[in-house]
Amino acid sequence: MRLQDVMNGIENIQILGDSAVNVASLKYDSRRVLEGDMFAAVQGEKLDGMNFIEDAAGRGAATFLVPEGTEKGPEGTYVTASNVRKALALASRNFFGDPSSKLKVVGITGTNGKTTSSYLVHGILKQAGIDSGLIGTVQYLVGGEVISAARTTPESPDLFGLMDMMVQNGCGACIMEVSSHALVLHRVTGVKLEVAVFMNLTRDHLDFHKDMEEYFRAKATLFESGEVSHKVVNRDDPFGMRLIQELGAEVLTFGMHEGDISPEGAVTVKAWGSRCRLKTPWGPVDVNTALPGRFNLYNIMAAVASCGLLGLDIDTITKGLSSVKRVPGRFENVDRGQPFSAVVDYAHTPDAVQNILENARAITVGRVITVLGCGGDRDASKRPLMGQAAARLSDILFISSDNPRSEDPESIIDDIMAGIDAPSGAVERITDRRTAIDRAVREAKPGDMVVVAGKGHENYQIIGERVLPFSDVDELALAIEKVMGEKL
Repeated sequence: MRLQDVMNGIENIQILGDSAVNVASLKYDSRRVLEGDMFAAVQGEKLDGMNFIEDAAGRGAATFLVPEGTEKGPEGTYVTASNVRKALALASRNFFGDPSSKLKVVGITGTNGKTTSSYLVHGILKQAGIDSGLIGTVQYLVGGEVISAARTTPESPDLFGLMDMMVQNGCGACIMEVSSHALVLHRVTGVKLEVAVFMNLTRDHLDFHKDMEEYFRAKATLFESGEVSHKVVNRDDPFGMRLIQELGAEVLTFGMHEGDISPEGAVTVKAWGSRCRLKTPWGPVDVNTALPGRFNLYNIMAAVASCGLLGLDIDTITKGLSSVKRVPGRFENVDRGQPFSAVVDYAHTPDAVQNILENARAITVGRVITVLGCGGDRDASKRPLMGQAAARLSDILFISSDNPRSEDPESIIDDIMAGIDAPSGAVERITDRRTAIDRAVREAKPGDMVVVAGKGHENYQIIGERVLPFSDVDELALAIEKVMGEKL
Protein backbone atom coordinates (compact mmCIF):
# COMPACT_ATOMS: atom_id res chain seq x y z
CA MET A 1 0.00 0.00 0.00
CA ARG A 2 1.27 3.48 -0.85
CA LEU A 3 2.38 5.61 2.11
CA GLN A 4 -0.09 8.37 1.27
CA ASP A 5 -2.93 5.83 1.54
CA VAL A 6 -1.60 4.42 4.81
CA MET A 7 -1.53 7.92 6.30
CA ASN A 8 -4.77 9.12 4.69
CA GLY A 9 -6.98 11.26 6.93
CA ILE A 10 -4.56 11.34 9.87
CA GLU A 11 -4.20 14.79 11.40
CA ASN A 12 -1.05 16.50 12.68
CA ILE A 13 1.41 14.58 10.50
CA GLN A 14 3.87 15.63 7.83
CA ILE A 15 5.39 13.41 5.14
CA LEU A 16 9.02 14.23 4.38
CA GLY A 17 9.98 12.42 1.20
CA ASP A 18 8.22 10.17 -1.30
CA SER A 19 4.53 9.86 -0.32
CA ALA A 20 3.99 7.23 -3.04
CA VAL A 21 6.56 4.79 -1.60
CA ASN A 22 5.14 1.36 -0.93
CA VAL A 23 4.68 0.23 2.69
CA ALA A 24 4.98 -3.55 3.08
CA SER A 25 3.94 -3.68 6.74
CA LEU A 26 3.93 -1.65 9.97
CA LYS A 27 6.40 -2.50 12.72
CA TYR A 28 7.14 -1.00 16.15
CA ASP A 29 9.85 -3.53 17.07
CA SER A 30 13.00 -3.10 14.98
CA ARG A 31 13.84 -6.79 15.39
CA ARG A 32 10.73 -7.69 13.36
CA VAL A 33 11.41 -5.25 10.49
CA LEU A 34 11.60 -6.67 6.97
CA GLU A 35 12.37 -5.11 3.59
CA GLY A 36 9.99 -2.24 2.74
CA ASP A 37 8.38 -1.94 6.19
CA MET A 38 7.48 1.24 8.02
CA PHE A 39 9.13 1.47 11.43
CA ALA A 40 7.26 3.43 14.11
CA ALA A 41 9.56 4.86 16.77
CA VAL A 42 7.22 4.54 19.74
CA GLN A 43 8.21 5.40 23.28
CA GLY A 44 7.98 2.32 25.52
CA GLU A 45 8.10 2.00 29.30
CA LYS A 46 11.81 1.21 29.22
CA LEU A 47 12.99 1.79 25.66
CA ASP A 48 12.69 4.66 23.18
CA GLY A 49 12.04 3.60 19.59
CA MET A 50 14.17 6.51 18.34
CA ASN A 51 17.22 4.59 19.52
CA PHE A 52 16.45 1.81 17.04
CA ILE A 53 16.08 3.81 13.82
CA GLU A 54 19.49 2.68 12.59
CA ASP A 55 18.71 -0.97 13.35
CA ALA A 56 15.36 -0.76 11.53
CA ALA A 57 17.02 0.89 8.52
CA GLY A 58 19.65 -1.83 8.43
CA ARG A 59 16.91 -4.45 8.28
CA GLY A 60 15.24 -2.79 5.30
CA ALA A 61 12.81 -0.20 6.64
CA ALA A 62 11.91 2.28 3.90
CA THR A 63 9.75 4.67 5.93
CA PHE A 64 9.91 5.92 9.51
CA LEU A 65 7.13 7.28 11.74
CA VAL A 66 8.78 9.61 14.25
CA PRO A 67 7.90 12.44 16.67
CA GLU A 68 7.57 15.89 15.12
CA GLY A 69 10.74 17.91 15.26
CA THR A 70 12.88 14.83 14.63
CA GLU A 71 15.77 15.34 12.22
CA LYS A 72 16.12 12.83 9.40
CA GLY A 73 18.61 10.08 10.02
CA PRO A 74 19.13 7.05 7.75
CA GLU A 75 17.96 7.34 4.15
CA GLY A 76 14.22 6.95 3.65
CA THR A 77 10.89 8.73 3.85
CA TYR A 78 9.94 10.18 7.24
CA VAL A 79 6.49 10.83 8.65
CA THR A 80 6.48 13.16 11.64
CA ALA A 81 3.54 13.09 14.06
CA SER A 82 2.50 15.01 17.15
CA ASN A 83 1.55 11.64 18.69
CA VAL A 84 3.36 8.66 17.18
CA ARG A 85 1.22 6.03 18.91
CA LYS A 86 -2.05 7.61 17.81
CA ALA A 87 -0.78 8.01 14.25
CA LEU A 88 0.39 4.38 14.26
CA ALA A 89 -3.06 3.16 15.32
CA LEU A 90 -4.85 5.13 12.61
CA ALA A 91 -2.27 4.06 10.03
CA SER A 92 -2.86 0.44 11.09
CA ARG A 93 -6.59 0.89 10.61
CA ASN A 94 -5.97 2.20 7.09
CA PHE A 95 -3.41 -0.47 6.23
CA PHE A 96 -5.72 -3.33 7.17
CA GLY A 97 -8.79 -1.79 5.54
CA ASP A 98 -10.65 -0.72 8.68
CA PRO A 99 -11.52 -4.28 9.80
CA SER A 100 -13.43 -3.25 12.93
CA SER A 101 -16.09 -1.68 10.67
CA LYS A 102 -16.67 -5.16 9.18
CA LEU A 103 -17.15 -6.84 12.58
CA LYS A 104 -19.53 -6.44 15.50
CA VAL A 105 -16.93 -5.51 18.11
CA VAL A 106 -17.64 -5.77 21.85
CA GLY A 107 -15.02 -4.02 24.00
CA ILE A 108 -14.99 -4.83 27.72
CA THR A 109 -13.02 -2.75 30.22
CA GLY A 110 -12.69 -2.80 34.00
CA THR A 111 -10.32 -4.01 36.69
CA ASN A 112 -11.99 -7.38 37.24
CA GLY A 113 -14.31 -9.59 35.20
CA LYS A 114 -13.16 -8.76 31.66
CA THR A 115 -11.99 -12.25 30.79
CA THR A 116 -15.01 -14.14 32.10
CA SER A 117 -17.44 -11.68 30.51
CA SER A 118 -15.67 -11.99 27.15
CA TYR A 119 -15.79 -15.80 27.27
CA LEU A 120 -19.51 -15.65 28.04
CA VAL A 121 -20.17 -13.34 25.08
CA HIS A 122 -18.07 -15.65 22.89
CA GLY A 123 -20.11 -18.66 24.05
CA ILE A 124 -23.43 -16.95 23.37
CA LEU A 125 -22.32 -15.89 19.88
CA LYS A 126 -21.25 -19.48 19.18
CA GLN A 127 -24.71 -20.64 20.27
CA ALA A 128 -26.17 -18.15 17.78
CA GLY A 129 -24.06 -19.65 15.00
CA ILE A 130 -21.89 -16.54 14.72
CA ASP A 131 -18.16 -17.15 14.38
CA SER A 132 -16.32 -14.65 16.54
CA GLY A 133 -12.77 -13.81 17.46
CA LEU A 134 -11.54 -13.26 21.00
CA ILE A 135 -8.73 -10.94 22.16
CA GLY A 136 -7.83 -10.96 25.83
CA THR A 137 -5.61 -11.86 28.74
CA VAL A 138 -5.69 -15.64 28.35
CA GLN A 139 -5.35 -16.02 24.58
CA TYR A 140 -6.37 -14.73 21.17
CA LEU A 141 -8.83 -16.84 19.19
CA VAL A 142 -9.01 -16.24 15.43
CA GLY A 143 -10.91 -18.54 13.07
CA GLY A 144 -10.33 -21.59 15.24
CA GLU A 145 -6.64 -20.77 15.71
CA VAL A 146 -5.34 -20.19 19.24
CA ILE A 147 -2.61 -17.55 19.52
CA SER A 148 -0.66 -16.90 22.72
CA ALA A 149 -1.53 -13.55 24.27
CA ALA A 150 1.52 -11.36 24.82
CA ARG A 151 -0.64 -8.75 26.55
CA THR A 152 -4.34 -8.22 27.28
CA THR A 153 -4.78 -5.73 24.42
CA PRO A 154 -2.10 -5.95 21.71
CA GLU A 155 -0.31 -3.02 20.09
CA SER A 156 -2.34 -1.38 17.32
CA PRO A 157 -0.67 -3.04 14.26
CA ASP A 158 -1.14 -6.44 15.89
CA LEU A 159 -4.70 -5.63 16.99
CA PHE A 160 -5.88 -4.49 13.56
CA GLY A 161 -3.97 -7.40 12.01
CA LEU A 162 -5.87 -9.86 14.22
CA MET A 163 -9.17 -8.24 13.30
CA ASP A 164 -8.28 -8.47 9.63
CA MET A 165 -7.57 -12.19 10.11
CA MET A 166 -11.01 -12.53 11.71
CA VAL A 167 -12.64 -10.89 8.69
CA GLN A 168 -10.67 -13.11 6.31
CA ASN A 169 -11.76 -16.19 8.27
CA GLY A 170 -15.43 -15.27 8.07
CA CYS A 171 -15.93 -14.02 11.63
CA GLY A 172 -18.89 -11.77 12.19
CA ALA A 173 -17.87 -10.46 15.59
CA CYS A 174 -14.91 -9.77 17.85
CA ILE A 175 -14.86 -9.66 21.63
CA MET A 176 -11.91 -7.85 23.13
CA GLU A 177 -10.70 -6.98 26.60
CA VAL A 178 -9.61 -3.35 26.69
CA SER A 179 -6.95 -2.52 29.27
CA SER A 180 -6.32 0.95 30.67
CA HIS A 181 -2.77 0.75 29.33
CA ALA A 182 -4.19 0.17 25.83
CA LEU A 183 -6.40 3.24 26.12
CA VAL A 184 -3.62 5.53 27.33
CA LEU A 185 -1.17 4.21 24.74
CA HIS A 186 -3.66 4.49 21.83
CA ARG A 187 -3.63 0.77 21.03
CA VAL A 188 -7.40 0.81 20.36
CA THR A 189 -7.64 4.26 18.77
CA GLY A 190 -9.65 3.93 15.55
CA VAL A 191 -11.48 0.75 16.59
CA LYS A 192 -15.24 0.95 15.98
CA LEU A 193 -17.19 -0.65 18.83
CA GLU A 194 -20.74 -1.89 18.57
CA VAL A 195 -20.82 -2.28 22.37
CA ALA A 196 -18.52 -0.92 25.08
CA VAL A 197 -18.85 -2.36 28.60
CA PHE A 198 -17.62 -0.93 31.91
CA MET A 199 -17.34 -3.64 34.59
CA ASN A 200 -15.80 -1.94 37.64
CA LEU A 201 -12.79 -0.01 38.86
CA THR A 202 -10.78 -1.10 41.89
CA ARG A 203 -7.21 -0.52 43.02
CA ASP A 204 -4.68 -1.74 40.47
CA HIS A 205 -2.04 -0.47 38.01
CA LEU A 206 -1.07 2.47 40.20
CA ASP A 207 2.49 1.85 39.08
CA PHE A 208 1.32 3.08 35.67
CA HIS A 209 -1.47 5.50 36.59
CA LYS A 210 -0.47 7.95 39.31
CA ASP A 211 -3.78 7.66 41.18
CA MET A 212 -7.34 6.29 40.93
CA GLU A 213 -8.56 9.46 39.22
CA GLU A 214 -6.09 9.03 36.39
CA TYR A 215 -7.00 5.32 36.22
CA PHE A 216 -10.70 6.21 35.91
CA ARG A 217 -10.08 8.85 33.28
CA ALA A 218 -8.18 6.28 31.21
CA LYS A 219 -11.13 3.87 31.32
CA ALA A 220 -13.63 6.63 30.58
CA THR A 221 -11.91 7.49 27.28
CA LEU A 222 -13.30 4.27 25.77
CA PHE A 223 -16.82 5.67 26.12
CA GLU A 224 -15.93 9.21 25.06
CA SER A 225 -14.22 8.33 21.76
CA GLY A 226 -17.22 8.74 19.47
CA GLU A 227 -16.51 5.27 18.02
CA VAL A 228 -19.08 3.47 20.24
CA SER A 229 -22.65 2.61 19.24
CA HIS A 230 -23.90 1.22 22.58
CA LYS A 231 -22.65 1.73 26.15
CA VAL A 232 -23.15 -0.70 29.05
CA VAL A 233 -22.19 0.22 32.62
CA ASN A 234 -22.27 -1.51 36.02
CA ARG A 235 -24.29 0.86 38.20
CA ASP A 236 -23.31 -0.93 41.43
CA ASP A 237 -19.73 0.26 41.05
CA PRO A 238 -19.14 3.83 42.35
CA PHE A 239 -17.01 4.68 39.34
CA GLY A 240 -19.68 3.12 37.14
CA MET A 241 -22.30 5.49 38.57
CA ARG A 242 -19.95 8.40 38.01
CA LEU A 243 -19.44 7.31 34.40
CA ILE A 244 -23.21 7.10 33.88
CA GLN A 245 -23.62 10.64 35.18
CA GLU A 246 -20.75 11.97 33.07
CA LEU A 247 -21.87 10.34 29.84
CA GLY A 248 -25.33 11.81 30.08
CA ALA A 249 -26.29 9.90 26.93
CA GLU A 250 -28.32 6.72 26.70
CA VAL A 251 -26.57 4.00 28.71
CA LEU A 252 -27.76 0.46 29.43
CA THR A 253 -27.12 -0.33 33.11
CA PHE A 254 -26.90 -3.51 35.16
CA GLY A 255 -26.80 -4.17 38.89
CA MET A 256 -27.80 -6.60 41.61
CA HIS A 257 -30.80 -4.56 42.79
CA GLU A 258 -31.42 -1.86 40.20
CA GLY A 259 -30.66 -1.33 36.55
CA ASP A 260 -31.98 -2.20 33.11
CA ILE A 261 -30.67 -5.69 33.81
CA SER A 262 -30.92 -7.12 37.35
CA PRO A 263 -31.97 -10.32 39.15
CA GLU A 264 -35.65 -10.93 39.88
CA GLY A 265 -36.43 -12.92 43.02
CA ALA A 266 -34.05 -15.36 44.67
CA VAL A 267 -30.43 -15.86 43.63
CA THR A 268 -29.03 -19.34 44.30
CA VAL A 269 -25.25 -19.63 44.57
CA LYS A 270 -23.75 -23.08 45.08
CA ALA A 271 -20.41 -24.77 44.54
CA TRP A 272 -21.69 -26.14 41.22
CA GLY A 273 -22.81 -22.75 39.93
CA SER A 274 -25.60 -20.21 40.18
CA ARG A 275 -29.26 -19.82 39.29
CA CYS A 276 -31.46 -16.78 38.99
CA ARG A 277 -33.85 -14.99 36.66
CA LEU A 278 -32.70 -11.73 35.12
CA LYS A 279 -34.96 -8.87 34.15
CA THR A 280 -33.83 -7.43 30.81
CA PRO A 281 -35.27 -4.98 28.23
CA TRP A 282 -35.84 -7.96 25.90
CA GLY A 283 -37.61 -10.22 28.40
CA PRO A 284 -36.56 -12.50 31.30
CA VAL A 285 -33.40 -14.60 31.07
CA ASP A 286 -33.24 -17.74 33.22
CA VAL A 287 -29.63 -18.18 34.30
CA ASN A 288 -28.40 -21.69 35.08
CA THR A 289 -24.62 -21.41 35.00
CA ALA A 290 -21.74 -23.62 36.05
CA LEU A 291 -19.83 -20.50 37.10
CA PRO A 292 -20.24 -20.05 40.87
CA GLY A 293 -20.21 -16.86 42.93
CA ARG A 294 -22.17 -13.63 43.09
CA PHE A 295 -19.26 -11.86 41.40
CA ASN A 296 -19.88 -13.99 38.32
CA LEU A 297 -23.45 -12.70 38.12
CA TYR A 298 -22.00 -9.30 37.23
CA ASN A 299 -20.06 -10.95 34.40
CA ILE A 300 -23.23 -12.71 33.27
CA MET A 301 -25.27 -9.50 33.30
CA ALA A 302 -22.58 -7.75 31.25
CA ALA A 303 -22.65 -10.58 28.70
CA VAL A 304 -26.46 -10.57 28.52
CA ALA A 305 -26.45 -6.79 27.98
CA SER A 306 -23.86 -7.05 25.20
CA CYS A 307 -25.62 -9.85 23.36
CA GLY A 308 -29.04 -8.23 23.74
CA LEU A 309 -27.66 -5.08 22.13
CA LEU A 310 -26.20 -7.22 19.34
CA GLY A 311 -29.76 -8.32 18.60
CA LEU A 312 -29.60 -11.93 19.82
CA ASP A 313 -32.82 -13.49 21.09
CA ILE A 314 -33.47 -14.53 24.69
CA ASP A 315 -33.47 -18.27 24.00
CA THR A 316 -30.05 -18.09 22.35
CA ILE A 317 -28.64 -15.98 25.18
CA THR A 318 -29.99 -18.41 27.80
CA LYS A 319 -28.54 -21.48 26.08
CA GLY A 320 -25.26 -19.71 25.36
CA LEU A 321 -24.76 -18.82 29.02
CA SER A 322 -25.24 -22.46 30.05
CA SER A 323 -22.74 -23.64 27.42
CA VAL A 324 -19.79 -21.93 29.14
CA LYS A 325 -18.63 -24.45 31.74
CA ARG A 326 -15.28 -22.93 32.65
CA VAL A 327 -13.00 -19.98 32.03
CA PRO A 328 -9.26 -20.75 32.26
CA GLY A 329 -7.84 -19.65 35.60
CA ARG A 330 -11.06 -17.97 36.79
CA PHE A 331 -12.24 -19.85 39.89
CA GLU A 332 -11.28 -22.93 37.91
CA ASN A 333 -12.13 -26.22 39.61
CA VAL A 334 -9.33 -28.80 39.91
CA ASP A 335 -10.87 -32.20 40.63
CA ARG A 336 -8.79 -35.34 41.00
CA GLY A 337 -11.31 -37.22 43.12
CA GLN A 338 -10.11 -35.65 46.37
CA PRO A 339 -12.52 -35.20 49.34
CA PHE A 340 -12.03 -31.43 49.36
CA SER A 341 -12.50 -28.66 46.79
CA ALA A 342 -9.60 -27.02 44.98
CA VAL A 343 -9.70 -23.97 42.70
CA VAL A 344 -7.29 -21.66 40.87
CA ASP A 345 -8.06 -18.00 40.31
CA TYR A 346 -6.31 -15.05 38.66
CA ALA A 347 -7.17 -12.76 41.60
CA HIS A 348 -4.41 -10.16 41.69
CA THR A 349 -6.19 -7.14 43.20
CA PRO A 350 -7.56 -6.60 46.73
CA ASP A 351 -11.15 -6.56 45.44
CA ALA A 352 -10.68 -9.77 43.44
CA VAL A 353 -9.12 -11.56 46.42
CA GLN A 354 -12.02 -10.50 48.60
CA ASN A 355 -14.59 -11.61 46.02
CA ILE A 356 -13.20 -15.09 45.45
CA LEU A 357 -12.60 -15.79 49.13
CA GLU A 358 -16.04 -14.56 50.15
CA ASN A 359 -17.44 -16.89 47.52
CA ALA A 360 -15.23 -19.73 48.77
CA ARG A 361 -16.52 -19.24 52.32
CA ALA A 362 -20.12 -19.14 51.13
CA ILE A 363 -19.92 -22.50 49.34
CA THR A 364 -17.51 -24.37 51.66
CA VAL A 365 -18.63 -26.33 54.72
CA GLY A 366 -15.09 -26.65 56.03
CA ARG A 367 -12.06 -24.37 56.08
CA VAL A 368 -10.67 -22.09 53.37
CA ILE A 369 -6.96 -22.66 52.76
CA THR A 370 -5.33 -20.03 50.54
CA VAL A 371 -2.06 -19.66 48.65
CA LEU A 372 -1.43 -16.03 47.70
CA GLY A 373 1.32 -14.06 45.99
CA CYS A 374 1.78 -10.73 44.19
CA GLY A 375 3.69 -9.94 41.02
CA GLY A 376 6.87 -7.91 41.06
CA ASP A 377 7.52 -4.69 39.12
CA ARG A 378 3.83 -3.84 39.44
CA ASP A 379 1.69 -1.69 41.76
CA ALA A 380 3.20 -2.34 45.21
CA SER A 381 0.55 -0.35 47.09
CA LYS A 382 -2.04 -3.12 46.64
CA ARG A 383 0.10 -5.83 48.26
CA PRO A 384 -0.73 -5.17 51.94
CA LEU A 385 -4.41 -4.79 51.03
CA MET A 386 -4.39 -8.17 49.32
CA GLY A 387 -2.70 -9.70 52.35
CA GLN A 388 -5.24 -8.11 54.66
CA ALA A 389 -8.21 -9.46 52.66
CA ALA A 390 -6.69 -12.95 52.36
CA ALA A 391 -5.86 -13.20 56.07
CA ARG A 392 -9.33 -12.04 57.10
CA LEU A 393 -11.15 -14.55 54.91
CA SER A 394 -8.82 -17.58 55.14
CA ASP A 395 -8.53 -20.15 57.91
CA ILE A 396 -5.02 -21.00 56.77
CA LEU A 397 -2.98 -18.68 54.53
CA PHE A 398 0.31 -19.38 52.79
CA ILE A 399 2.03 -16.24 51.45
CA SER A 400 4.25 -17.19 48.54
CA SER A 401 5.94 -15.96 45.38
CA ASP A 402 4.04 -15.10 42.18
CA ASN A 403 6.02 -13.57 39.28
CA PRO A 404 8.70 -11.65 41.19
CA ARG A 405 10.32 -10.44 37.95
CA SER A 406 13.25 -8.17 38.89
CA GLU A 407 12.21 -7.74 42.54
CA ASP A 408 13.38 -9.74 45.54
CA PRO A 409 10.60 -12.29 46.29
CA GLU A 410 11.16 -11.88 50.03
CA SER A 411 10.59 -8.12 49.81
CA ILE A 412 7.31 -8.67 47.98
CA ILE A 413 6.20 -11.09 50.68
CA ASP A 414 7.21 -8.51 53.32
CA ASP A 415 4.87 -6.02 51.62
CA ILE A 416 2.00 -8.51 51.67
CA MET A 417 2.64 -9.40 55.30
CA ALA A 418 2.60 -5.71 56.26
CA GLY A 419 -1.17 -5.66 55.79
CA ILE A 420 -1.76 -8.56 58.18
CA ASP A 421 -2.20 -7.27 61.74
CA ALA A 422 -4.26 -9.86 63.55
CA PRO A 423 -5.03 -12.78 61.25
CA SER A 424 -8.15 -14.79 62.01
CA GLY A 425 -6.31 -17.97 61.00
CA ALA A 426 -2.79 -19.31 60.66
CA VAL A 427 -0.45 -17.41 58.31
CA GLU A 428 2.83 -18.81 57.02
CA ARG A 429 5.28 -17.55 54.41
CA ILE A 430 6.67 -20.12 51.96
CA THR A 431 8.55 -18.42 49.16
CA ASP A 432 8.66 -21.39 46.78
CA ARG A 433 5.22 -21.53 45.16
CA ARG A 434 5.31 -25.26 44.39
CA THR A 435 6.07 -26.01 48.04
CA ALA A 436 3.31 -23.66 49.21
CA ILE A 437 0.74 -25.40 47.00
CA ASP A 438 1.87 -28.80 48.27
CA ARG A 439 1.57 -27.64 51.88
CA ALA A 440 -1.93 -26.25 51.27
CA VAL A 441 -3.07 -29.59 49.82
CA ARG A 442 -1.55 -31.51 52.74
CA GLU A 443 -3.44 -29.29 55.19
CA ALA A 444 -6.80 -29.90 53.49
CA LYS A 445 -9.37 -32.16 55.12
CA PRO A 446 -12.73 -33.40 53.79
CA GLY A 447 -15.07 -30.45 53.23
CA ASP A 448 -12.27 -27.84 52.99
CA MET A 449 -11.44 -25.70 49.96
CA VAL A 450 -7.93 -24.91 48.69
CA VAL A 451 -7.72 -21.64 46.77
CA VAL A 452 -4.56 -20.87 44.79
CA ALA A 453 -4.75 -17.18 43.86
CA GLY A 454 -2.74 -14.84 41.68
CA LYS A 455 -1.49 -16.51 38.51
CA GLY A 456 -4.67 -18.12 37.20
CA HIS A 457 -4.29 -19.27 33.58
CA GLU A 458 -0.56 -18.46 33.33
CA ASN A 459 1.73 -21.36 32.43
CA TYR A 460 4.96 -19.64 33.43
CA GLN A 461 6.72 -17.95 36.33
CA ILE A 462 8.98 -14.95 35.75
CA ILE A 463 11.98 -14.88 38.08
CA GLY A 464 14.53 -12.21 37.19
CA GLU A 465 15.12 -12.50 33.43
CA ARG A 466 14.07 -16.15 33.34
CA VAL A 467 10.63 -17.34 32.20
CA LEU A 468 10.15 -20.77 33.73
CA PRO A 469 7.36 -23.28 33.04
CA PHE A 470 4.82 -23.13 35.88
CA SER A 471 1.05 -23.66 35.96
CA ASP A 472 -1.00 -23.27 39.14
CA VAL A 473 -3.62 -25.65 37.70
CA ASP A 474 -1.03 -28.32 36.89
CA GLU A 475 0.86 -27.91 40.16
CA LEU A 476 -2.34 -28.11 42.19
CA ALA A 477 -3.44 -31.24 40.31
CA LEU A 478 -0.02 -32.88 40.77
CA ALA A 479 0.01 -32.06 44.49
CA ILE A 480 -3.45 -33.57 44.93
CA GLU A 481 -2.50 -36.72 43.01
CA LYS A 482 0.69 -37.07 45.06
CA VAL A 483 -1.05 -36.71 48.41
CA MET A 484 -3.93 -38.97 47.37
CA GLY A 485 -1.42 -41.58 46.21
CA GLU A 486 0.44 -41.47 49.51
CA LYS A 487 -2.82 -42.19 51.38
CA LEU A 488 -3.64 -45.32 49.33
